[in-house]
Amino acid sequence: MRATGIIFQGWRRLLKNGYKRGAEGENSIQVSNMHFIRAGLLALTALLVMPASAQVKEDPVAAQILRLASAPRWGGLSSESMELLRRLYAPRQGAPLWMRTGDGRKRAAMAQHLLANAYQEGLRPADYAVALTPPPPEDAEAQGLAEADLSLSAGMLRYISDVHNGRRNPSEIDPELQLVSERRDPVDLLRKGMEAEDFKAWLKGLHPSTHGYVQLRDALARMRSLAQSGPWPLLPDGPKLEKGSRGPAIPIVRSQLVKFGDRRAGMPEDHADEFDAALEAAVRAFQERHGLEPDGIVGRRTRGALNTSPSERVRQIILNMERLRWLKEDFGPHFVLVNIASFELIAIERNAVALRSPVIVGREYRRTPVFSDHIVNLVLSPTWTPPPRLARLDVLPKIKADPAYLAQQGFRVFDGWGPESRELNPDGIDWRGITADNLRYRLRQEPGPRNALGGVRFSLTNAFGIYLHDTPHRELFSKTARGFSSGCIRVAKALELALFALENDPAWPPGRLSQAMTSARTQVVRLARPLPVHIIYHTAWVDEAGVLQFREDIYGRDVLLRAALKLDAPPVR
Repeated sequence: MRATGIIFQGWRRLLKNGYKRGAEGENSIQVSNMHFIRAGLLALTALLVMPASAQVKEDPVAAQILRLASAPRWGGLSSESMELLRRLYAPRQGAPLWMRTGDGRKRAAMAQHLLANAYQEGLRPADYAVALTPPPPEDAEAQGLAEADLSLSAGMLRYISDVHNGRRNPSEIDPELQLVSERRDPVDLLRKGMEAEDFKAWLKGLHPSTHGYVQLRDALARMRSLAQSGPWPLLPDGPKLEKGSRGPAIPIVRSQLVKFGDRRAGMPEDHADEFDAALEAAVRAFQERHGLEPDGIVGRRTRGALNTSPSERVRQIILNMERLRWLKEDFGPHFVLVNIASFELIAIERNAVALRSPVIVGREYRRTPVFSDHIVNLVLSPTWTPPPRLARLDVLPKIKADPAYLAQQGFRVFDGWGPESRELNPDGIDWRGITADNLRYRLRQEPGPRNALGGVRFSLTNAFGIYLHDTPHRELFSKTARGFSSGCIRVAKALELALFALENDPAWPPGRLSQAMTSARTQVVRLARPLPVHIIYHTAWVDEAGVLQFREDIYGRDVLLRAALKLDAPPVR
């Protein structure tokens, strides 16, 4: 613009002529130089107060961008996408991001390469097709340049949102997924990217930093390569296979295990059709990382897992990458993580596993929800009051079947749920006439070896009535699949978790805590620092040893997410 030219001309002349010393020895600037500086400052002032519309008119591409972005809909984009574009371009008065300068064009090529390879992040390049059209030449008409600029920005904004926040809100897929995500603003992220000194490096790092994400993404690449290597060998139906078995099925099992990485290729085989000790060890390794009974025998469930093709595992990995996007990128240094699908709890202290414990989760028809919360206190030697629904459906049938049940299990009976309710003699109640519809009594199980909560309850704050607790039924932890509860989470190593929650409080050494957990007196210990707990449902992940793990979809949540993400149409690359 002419004003800018005057400013630059004045400063060039000033620098060329320098300063002259006045009669009194003071530094003074030549009058002619002052003329240019005064004119330049006036022009700069005019430029700054010039209406935005007047400035935009000098850039026809910017004017077209603002016109197109102001429309309710354009180019098949949603109203949400249009709003993001307006937020992106309004502060820059429509100035193009990609289609003007040489650097902008280079960034555009890098961005399009990223979008075309979105499958590497478990995303679908077709979702960003609007941004993948070859850009017009720099001397193209203003509208064509504006449309290309907006299209690429729209694709990048959607990609950034998808890769960071996930493609769907979890609670819209399944109301039992009650996660509160920390959603990232794609406009803010794209602005920072465009300002980055190394745009290529910024693009490379444009993925969640959630623990385990990069490892699962790498596993996706390996599994996709295996899926593309040829047809998957299928193990036919037949009797169980174990050490000493012979037959044509044995080489198929061996081939499957080599391809999946559970057995090294090229190991010597004395008899190719014999199930030997080395094959048994490989089957056990496969079973362990699939949550199966590690007995080294190829039965029905192991056969099904071996016959699950790499293409199907690709989809399963993609589902769990999506789940990682719903989580906080940083859980902090001290937290508990419960994976419902793996029946396991881990406690983390400064990025290291401090405790690992089997857990029991809800039955299929009383599923444990997905959410985040805090343990706020420990109830030692707790009482247990069955909620009305459980009292009607679970406890009442046992009372009616055996009148001595209440006394044997240490239950007391009250005539209501209010604070003024009176204790009743259960022997004076005609339980034969009590039904699920007219049960009005409150039942309370006292502390003791039969108490359903065991020695400790870990109190949470959620609205679902879900908490963690000990259990007297230790035998259930020996089961591989442990969906036996009514939704709450039973912890095998409850004493160890209590010590972890207390953070080695000297007031609660292991001996005292263990004694308090077997006392007839209930105590409530409030934690000095609430302990974050994250209840998740992941059926694929890479563990701390770098081993790819899979678990069965016990609640059918993979099925719901798979349908929501439309992974079956078109086929996953």
